[in-house]
Amino acid sequence: MSPAAPLDLGPVEEFLEERLGLSRASLHLGADLEAVLRERVRARGCADLDAYRRELDRPEFARQELHVLAGQLTVGETYFFREWSQIEACIDVAMPERFAARPDGDPITVLSAGCASGEEAYSLAIALQGAYPGLVPNRIRVVGVDVNPLGIQRALRGRYSEWTLRAVPDDVRKRCFVRAGEDVGLRREIAGLVDFKVKNLLEDDPAFWRPGAFDVIFCRNVLMYLAPQKMVELLERFAGALAPRGFLFLASSESLRATSAAFDVAHTHGVFYYRRSAVPTAPARRVPGDAARPRAWVSSIHEASARVAEVAQRVSPSPRPGATRAPGEARKAGAGRPLGPAELAAIERALLLIGGERFADAMTALAALPPEAASDARVELLRAVILCQQGDLSRAERACRNALDAGDDGAAHYVLGLCQEQAGDTAGAAQHYKAAARRDPSFAMPHLRLGMLARRAGDMKTTRDELARASELLVAEQHERLVLFGGGFPRATLIGLCQAELRTQGGRG
Repeated sequence: MSPAAPLDLGPVEEFLEERLGLSRASLHLGADLEAVLRERVRARGCADLDAYRRELDRPEFARQELHVLAGQLTVGETYFFREWSQIEACIDVAMPERFAARPDGDPITVLSAGCASGEEAYSLAIALQGAYPGLVPNRIRVVGVDVNPLGIQRALRGRYSEWTLRAVPDDVRKRCFVRAGEDVGLRREIAGLVDFKVKNLLEDDPAFWRPGAFDVIFCRNVLMYLAPQKMVELLERFAGALAPRGFLFLASSESLRATSAAFDVAHTHGVFYYRRSAVPTAPARRVPGDAARPRAWVSSIHEASARVAEVAQRVSPSPRPGATRAPGEARKAGAGRPLGPAELAAIERALLLIGGERFADAMTALAALPPEAASDARVELLRAVILCQQGDLSRAERACRNALDAGDDGAAHYVLGLCQEQAGDTAGAAQHYKAAARRDPSFAMPHLRLGMLARRAGDMKTTRDELARASELLVAEQHERLVLFGGGFPRATLIGLCQAELRTQGGRG
């Protein structure tokens, strides 16, 4: 029996991008889109995909199918107390300000937008209940919404695997969870603290998104999957629905850059987050195509097109002539061969996409490389950066070690440090950051991370020493490294962060 002819997915991809906001690359990230659509064509009794696409123009048919497709195509991997420092900033900074802004007892509402199966929303409720006993859910409301109805069903069920509780302290586990067979369940009083709804963030709902409806919005690991235009639209919606000077928390791998002038950046607790600007702003300019970004940002990346070979080399320099390696650091056979113009162009495109936080699209660009180029140290490093940003730490670490074997000169150690830090191994992270700094003494970012780790550990001398060194090196840090490792923030902001921390610690700033 001959295989089925490939489907023309373009019209349905366009529909799903418009209605769900997902970029075309992210539609293929978690599932085989063609297989999913073949099954939906069969289940709905349509003659072919063209007929199915025409049926999607009927509102009720589209509503039903979007619920089904969202359940199969959206990525929902998360865990409790993820990026805890952001939740601390919410408790220590955002909530006192919001109480002061609502002195008459009006509810303070915290939205978990794109809540998946509820871990983030429940983490917020547990933390807020601990900080403000008795005020959740009446004085403080926590709302969780997601386009995936299966995710909301799991949230309402309140049962989770042990792995999703890996960051939960033992005392919180005992207070808030109970054994439920092979799983762990939320205690009933905790499960009742969050109001869950199935909601597409991109659909109009004037009552839900009314001005000032929310005091705090958490929207983590959502923007990276959206098409650029849809990301801009969602940020405008958030800006309109946040109370004046309300708070927006994104994932550490996401940033607004200059995508929206409606928000000001803030930094406490070692993390960046955003405040709704006090001055009203016009909607962000919308740019079709790859980058809904300001022209200056796109232009600064595109300047590399005239020197793409230099870009590829500077991201991860080749070993210095005469440098020796331990046996375990020997190059792989064939690694480091000169890359052709098409391969170098793919590397530059991946850099551009990473700079725009379009990680799935960047991975697609790298996947198009031939096998002999895919094992190049520079390509392995870019792959490691993307996987780390997506939270796939085990694969990111493998890519880092491949990059080191293939000749990377230090940046892969930095990404290994990020992986270890995300996994909670701060000692292991510090060792990799130190290795990255030893291999390239001009590399600023390892010193910044070492300074922040020391700050959390209460080692003020090391904090001052490392942040002072980072501040000095950031002045001349390679632009490509800022794109890859700067967390979406420009050079001046990172230098300002170091100097602000130094002033706080009484060091030179």
